[in-house]
Amino acid sequence: MNRTTLRSALAFALTAAALAAFPAMGMAEQVLDGKIVALVNKATFEVVVPKPAKDSLSYEKPLPLDLLPFTERNDKYYSIGTAFAIAPDRFVSADHVMSLGQKSLFKEYFLRDKEGKVYAIDKIYKYSDRKDFVVFSLKGGMASDFLKVNTSPKLNETVYAVGNALGEGIVIRDGLYTSDTPEDENGEWKWMRFSAAASPGNSGGPLLDKEGRVVGIVLRKSANENLNIALPIAEVVNAKENLATVHKKLKYFLDNMDMTKMDTLEATFTLPKSYQELNRELVDTVNPFSVKLLQALLAENRDTIFPNGKGSAILFQKNSTAHFPNLIVQGEDGNWDLYSPKETSRSDLGTNGYLVYGTMGNSFYMNLKKPDDLPLESLYKDSKAYMDLVLKGVNITRQIGPEKVKVTSLGKADTEYIHRDSYGRKWLVRSWPIEYSDERIVAFSLPVPGGCISMMRRGQSGHVEDGHVLDLKVLADFIYVSYYGSLKQWREFLAAREYLPELFSTIDIDFSYDKFFRYTSKRISFSYTPDVMKITEKSDLKLNLGFIAEKGKTVWDVMSVCPGDDKSTNTCFLVNRNRRPPEELSDSYRSDWDNLVNARMPYNKVSFFQDKMTTIAMPYTRGVDLKKLDSANVLYDVVHLKDGNVEQKEMEKEIDRFAEGVTVYEGIH
Repeated sequence: MNRTTLRSALAFALTAAALAAFPAMGMAEQVLDGKIVALVNKATFEVVVPKPAKDSLSYEKPLPLDLLPFTERNDKYYSIGTAFAIAPDRFVSADHVMSLGQKSLFKEYFLRDKEGKVYAIDKIYKYSDRKDFVVFSLKGGMASDFLKVNTSPKLNETVYAVGNALGEGIVIRDGLYTSDTPEDENGEWKWMRFSAAASPGNSGGPLLDKEGRVVGIVLRKSANENLNIALPIAEVVNAKENLATVHKKLKYFLDNMDMTKMDTLEATFTLPKSYQELNRELVDTVNPFSVKLLQALLAENRDTIFPNGKGSAILFQKNSTAHFPNLIVQGEDGNWDLYSPKETSRSDLGTNGYLVYGTMGNSFYMNLKKPDDLPLESLYKDSKAYMDLVLKGVNITRQIGPEKVKVTSLGKADTEYIHRDSYGRKWLVRSWPIEYSDERIVAFSLPVPGGCISMMRRGQSGHVEDGHVLDLKVLADFIYVSYYGSLKQWREFLAAREYLPELFSTIDIDFSYDKFFRYTSKRISFSYTPDVMKITEKSDLKLNLGFIAEKGKTVWDVMSVCPGDDKSTNTCFLVNRNRRPPEELSDSYRSDWDNLVNARMPYNKVSFFQDKMTTIAMPYTRGVDLKKLDSANVLYDVVHLKDGNVEQKEMEKEIDRFAEGVTVYEGIH
């Protein structure tokens, strides 16, 4: 992997507004006095982390490490930023270089001097996340020389940016201290803007005047100008000793809604503390604050977030087929409806297995049908087998120099558990480390006949553990999907009882090839024999599931049941649940309801030919009090579809025979 790519992967490239290199204005060594240059080299250090001893990933071929430069190939460390000494036992860097306040696969940070000696960070004495600095000492290490500070630099004078540019060692580049810009929130201090070139890796390095004194800490690139930003060193010098301050203005939002929640976390911690101690305190403070922010977002908008509020009415009428996971999203009109990716891709996994995938918001969504030769239980219980299938269909690579090498396996997940969403659906949560880049991949997978549907995210380890997972647990409640498969796939799925949604404890699906099929729930039941429609392992069954308001709660339940003749044909029967539309919905909903109540087209039991198949439909009226139809809130209909242009008499005969086996337990009787 080339250095620039690696630095990006390690997220050291100066937060979201990463520093971008631009041509230097001249070689600083020709301007600075040689003695100053020698001092700078002694007092400036690389910030490094050890390369991981373990790599859980497997690749399509051995990594071509010979493509990397000799130094990078043989270095035991990743070089991620810069630090400098302002006293024999005091060192300064940028907070974001050290990744304080977030979990990481990198557990310890070090400084490396120009001779290649490495020293672990010992105690932290000053810290501010808002001003982006940290002051610390080293274990068993003192600076042989240090930089003096200048707390009153003058505008338009020459300055020198010193740092570990692109991770390739300390360089010095010159420019001008051009201006100041107030800190955005309340102008509490002013950032320095300078024109000296800086690159990823310069973060945390000193900004010097022409006498070699520190005037600032190099941090990032200006958002709207070709200038770089530094924190005045006076802000570090004047900060209170033995104190860590946290000031985070956080904004929480979710992919599927416009609502946001903002708040500011203020906290202080006494120092000195070790890196690990302070990081743990910061994580234990920030993460609960984020959770409370999310809880407040949901609580404050509870009356308008699905399934509550008038904007939810459309979804309570939905009876949609969704083999691919749909996300329930609040549209611009305030209504909640179903959304899927604008574009999806499909990959063949062999022996009838396939993967369909696409992106919505910050998440990657998939519908995975397993190959016939993989037991369904292995897909659910073996996290390696699951992700190996995903990687067979989705291209993930690791860059080594100019070459990208395909990742074939992430190994076994190191975190696995079941998340039950608000509707009793059981999501398999699995997380895999990517050690070399301090990243994780997390997948939420919902078992369905023949495979699973999944939501997936990838990011820095701490962001995944304490951010993305929290989001996905909420989004799990907003996933809409149908359960569909051949009877052979259903048999295997129903046998995996520990993974079934709670709803399936109230549903009995039973069948015997060439003998009978039976479906029973608290709402309806039906059965048929092969003289009505074939019953083989290739026959199929689809359950469309939706939302029902019942006894003051919203339940997730079956909206339609569709047994089919064969997966390769369109011949099938349907039993559909229909709800009287509320007044706030459009006339089209009421028109369809009126047609059903009054047995008008298409519910008039008159067949019609369309899209190469014949359809016939009728209201379910057996046992229904017809005098009360006008006041009914729930009615069922029965539909029969058959390939080809079929005569009315045959369609009518077949739907009557099927309907004889149907019993409805809810509605008007």
